[in-house]
Amino acid sequence: MANIDVPVWGNDGKKVFRAGRPVRGLDPKTFEVLFGDYARDAKSVYYGSTKAKRIDRDTFRPLNGQYGVDAIHAFIAITPIKDADPKTFRVLDSSLQFASMGHFICGGYVADAQSVWYADMGIRRVKNAVPSSFVSLGNGFGCDRERVYFQEKVIHDADRVTWRHWDGLLSIDKNNVYFTNKKIEGVDRPSIWRLTVEDCFMDRHRIYSSNRAVTAEEYLERLKRVEEKCVWEREKISSGWLFERIESEHPSYI
Repeated sequence: MANIDVPVWGNDGKKVFRAGRPVRGLDPKTFEVLFGDYARDAKSVYYGSTKAKRIDRDTFRPLNGQYGVDAIHAFIAITPIKDADPKTFRVLDSSLQFASMGHFICGGYVADAQSVWYADMGIRRVKNAVPSSFVSLGNGFGCDRERVYFQEKVIHDADRVTWRHWDGLLSIDKNNVYFTNKKIEGVDRPSIWRLTVEDCFMDRHRIYSSNRAVTAEEYLERLKRVEEKCVWEREKISSGWLFERIESEHPSYI
């Protein structure tokens, strides 16, 4: 259940620790945390427990917990981003997305003067995006002065002026409903109604889950699982079990 946005460093004067484990090679006397998983000592930059051999220690500066620049390169973690200009490179959001059970995962937009990229498990250029006007809207969505995007892909047919995020991976404009970057066909847009289960909605004719129509029975089965989870959560909080589990998985480190 560890959250990647909460790295834990420690230093007892003899060793440097990350998440309770000693980091080989880091000098505790000159150790300092830079940002998130980025740290350094007198000789090198580290990302977590990994020495960043390609990062210039003296010119490096972190931009957030996932990105940084030195005099020559822009980096995602410790990997140089091909063709990125470190002088104009910038992050457009926290580089984190909300995931299930209150966790965060890697995901977000970055740009330089010429290009925009989207990164999660890898980094991909957003084709035809306009860096000067590009804005990250959070959770994988972005826009520039001409288009709306989900991750690195254009949301085709989306009306730039009226488009907005709706729920989860769903978004809407004045005419349509979209799931990720795809328009959901056949939706009666004026009568849409958001439902309890994530990424589910209905109109006057059908129920939809993600990008497809489903039967009422299929939706109610999914709703049943949500109801069961609520019962489980209520019981575990009332008994104190969930507090004990979280404490066991997030102990106090050195």
